[in-house]
Amino acid sequence: MQDKLQRCYQIQKEVSRGSYFRGVIECKSLGRLVEKLNNDQGKITVEFNFSDSGYDHPILQGHLETILTLECQRCLKSLKLPMKIEFKLLVDAPDELALDSSLESICSEDGTIDIFEVVEEELILGLPLVPMHEGKSCNEYWQSQDDTPDVVMKENPFSVLKKLKMN
Repeated sequence: MQDKLQRCYQIQKEVSRGSYFRGVIECKSLGRLVEKLNNDQGKITVEFNFSDSGYDHPILQGHLETILTLECQRCLKSLKLPMKIEFKLLVDAPDELALDSSLESICSEDGTIDIFEVVEEELILGLPLVPMHEGKSCNEYWQSQDDTPDVVMKENPFSVLKKLKMN
């Protein structure tokens, strides 16, 4: 176990060691993620390991935990979003194998993985499309689809014909 994370890991070396890593990444070091946040403050707790799979390709498996600050799209104020993400990725697997195994795959660069990029990608994929506070309490003027007024039932104009047919 290591407390200080490296940025890049040699996959085969870590698989042969059965390595397990744990540490913290600062949000401000993940540029694409920071663009989607209200601020770059915050830390991401990361745990991951490399292992062999039954598919002749290594697996990167891990867990992320953080609290991100986004902008609520209803009231435009800050929104704290706690996130816990589990991931399991085949490394350098062909598309057919990834489909057969039902696992996602990632590509390495010359046998190395940039764990910061993996963490950033997993967090971006986990973000909601439209971040909003729970309920509508953050903006009293907001009308959600649940608040649509009841539809007034009008009398069917052909109901007169139905009455005539019965007589």
